[in-house]
Amino acid sequence: MITMTEPQVWTLIGVFAATMVGVVTVMTQLMMRTMTSIGAELGTRIESLRTHMDIRFTALEGRMDRIEGRMDRIENRMDRIELRVEGLDRDVQALTRRVFPDERLGGGLSG
Repeated sequence: MITMTEPQVWTLIGVFAATMVGVVTVMTQLMMRTMTSIGAELGTRIESLRTHMDIRFTALEGRMDRIEGRMDRIENRMDRIELRVEGLDRDVQALTRRVFPDERLGGGLSG
């Protein structure tokens, strides 16, 4: 068996401690660099997502404006149709009164 003197034991303890401190330091530095690069990449992805969403929302607003224009035209057409129907309703009521006079006024059909 190998016998060691006290200075050799303390030297080995010092070398082991220095190695452990070095390993912890290197691992900490690697973790910090990894976390920094992940944070930067995440920031880049979020910024690209924000840009993409801005583009999509702008396009959607344009489509909504076009739809609003179409809806205004449809509403105008519906208003014109409503006016025509009201006119037809007045005409039909006038014709009905003429063909079928109101019996309450004494103008009933005699047959």
